[in-house]
Amino acid sequence: MVGPISRKVVTESIWKLFSTITGQVGALIFVVIISRILKPEGFGVYNLVLAIVLIFITFADAGINRAVLRYVSASLGKNDKKKASSYVKYLLKLKFSLLIVLAIILIAIAYPLSFFVFNKPELFLPLIIISFYLIAISLESFFAQLFYALKKLKYLAIKQIIFQILRISLVLLVFALLMGKNLLIEILMIVVLSNFVALFVLLFFLRKHASFLFQRTDKKIDKKRVFRFIKYFAVAGISSPIFGYIDTLMLGAFLPIAFVGYYSASFGLIMAISGFILVSAVLLPVFTQLKDSQLKEAFDKVFRYVGIITIPLLFGALALGKYLIRLIYGHEYLSGALPFSFLTLLIFSTLLSGVIVSLFSAREKPEYFVKILLFSSVLNIVLNYIFIKGFMNISLIWAMTGAGIATITSRYFYLFSLGRTASKNLGIRFKPVFVIKPLVASVLMFLTLFYINRFVEDITLLIGLGEVILGAGIYLVVMFLIGGLNNEDVEMIKSVIKREKSD
Repeated sequence: MVGPISRKVVTESIWKLFSTITGQVGALIFVVIISRILKPEGFGVYNLVLAIVLIFITFADAGINRAVLRYVSASLGKNDKKKASSYVKYLLKLKFSLLIVLAIILIAIAYPLSFFVFNKPELFLPLIIISFYLIAISLESFFAQLFYALKKLKYLAIKQIIFQILRISLVLLVFALLMGKNLLIEILMIVVLSNFVALFVLLFFLRKHASFLFQRTDKKIDKKRVFRFIKYFAVAGISSPIFGYIDTLMLGAFLPIAFVGYYSASFGLIMAISGFILVSAVLLPVFTQLKDSQLKEAFDKVFRYVGIITIPLLFGALALGKYLIRLIYGHEYLSGALPFSFLTLLIFSTLLSGVIVSLFSAREKPEYFVKILLFSSVLNIVLNYIFIKGFMNISLIWAMTGAGIATITSRYFYLFSLGRTASKNLGIRFKPVFVIKPLVASVLMFLTLFYINRFVEDITLLIGLGEVILGAGIYLVVMFLIGGLNNEDVEMIKSVIKREKSD
């Protein structure tokens, strides 16, 4: 018998998966195209500029996006549309005011950052252009949260299709017209334009399908309660960019710009793989509307499926890493293969950390994970400095790999600290049995692929696809044999598919 909690989580996850696949495939195609057009040096500049603006984007969020998802979901769960509208208006006003201030600051510091901090003058004009990206992507992410709260994720998929087709088509068109020239500036302008189009698409769908969110209302909300929630996420907003982008920034400060390109290619590929299964945005509305007694059951089921899905992906990426880099980015980026081997561990930690953060957010307890994030960010800075500078005595490739090792170490410290805090305050526990069986099956899969690759001189696309299918087959067979998968899992998937067809 398939429980209502399991069906609800999986149903929403399938919609999220459909939307995410659209975005991730398009993003991967876009990155492959521009990485080959710009070469490692230009791609390094692109990613360094992007890392800088993403820090400002995180500041622009300051917990506002999370608050939108949390409080609008709660209001809609009680069928209080007027209150949901009041939350949207209040939080949008905060968001826009903060966003304008940050955009002005970014433009003002573009020159000193380029010429004095990174000593790379080629960053100046890209930073000016990308400040408009800050406005577009921040507002786009704000309105995207409303579709999660409304449980209308198919419109995010439509938006993604339009966005990805537009920016890929424009890049190919510009490349065809201006072949042989440095296209970094043109590519950045295309990124900005495409995100503004995506923003307008989201607004169109919201006006059409959730117009009540924009209607005038005098419904009162507890602004102090909301501000307290945002306050802790604002602290997290200071730590998150350090936690997420310090490796790229420090590589840009210590190593030639091409190594930022190598590292960003590897890191981006790992995030693309992880992005296919990120479900924290889906789980927050679900967790918010569950009782405490249901929360443990829901987490156990989610944790089990996290292990079943992410662990084989991790080992598969480890087995085929350098071949994926060569196939996707080209031979010029093979220097990123070594850090890629370490960064594969992010596949598991990224997803599970997001799930636990969603638990704390659903129970309005952001202070629990914010403190952990602050300490983990400091640890990340220290480790990046030690490993990058220390490994430079070996080689520049190992210095780049040192950034990956520092990132992995701090991310797993963050994950285990989150788990310990969740166990103490929410009664949530990691059950090893949910990890052991996927780990056994994944190791057997990895050893098989590793042995086969000893006899394959050059892995083509066809051979690579064959190995993926073989690896998946081995994993599934072993999982059924050792009881890692059962008939209930199959029935749940069938039930969700039937429900979606009926809808």
